[in-house]
Amino acid sequence: MTDRILLAEARWGLSKIWFFWGGMLFTIIVVQSIFGRYGEQVKEAWSWFIPTIIPTLSLMMGVLGAEAMLSGDDVRNVKKNFYIITWWLSFGYLLILSITILLEPFAPMNVIELYLLSNFWLSPLQGIVGGGIALLFTSQRKESSPNTPQPIEE
Repeated sequence: MTDRILLAEARWGLSKIWFFWGGMLFTIIVVQSIFGRYGEQVKEAWSWFIPTIIPTLSLMMGVLGAEAMLSGDDVRNVKKNFYIITWWLSFGYLLILSITILLEPFAPMNVIELYLLSNFWLSPLQGIVGGGIALLFTSQRKESSPNTPQPIEE
């Protein structure tokens, strides 16, 4: 059993959870907007929601798109534990975001007040998750082959 997985597999694994779950939350916000859940504060609701998932999805789409244009196989790999931690952090962040949206009708405050308050728990989580995702999606380091001479340290 290896402790590493292909970087491309890690990226796809994270993209699947983010695009599926993010798409579901996007759909909920669209439906709530159409049915007037936010009243006159629909712009505020969208101003809160868009930064919670769109930057991450945009990064993922850009990197996956760039990789799709490359010829050859990407043989870079990543430690499986780092991928697993990033996947579970993503799951946790998306779960907390979902709870915030889905439990909002039961909150003792205005929807926009709740969404603004939620930044206190969502922002730190998003920062941690974003760090792991950014590393996995922007890494340009190529692995050296076993036959490549290593630099001599003085």
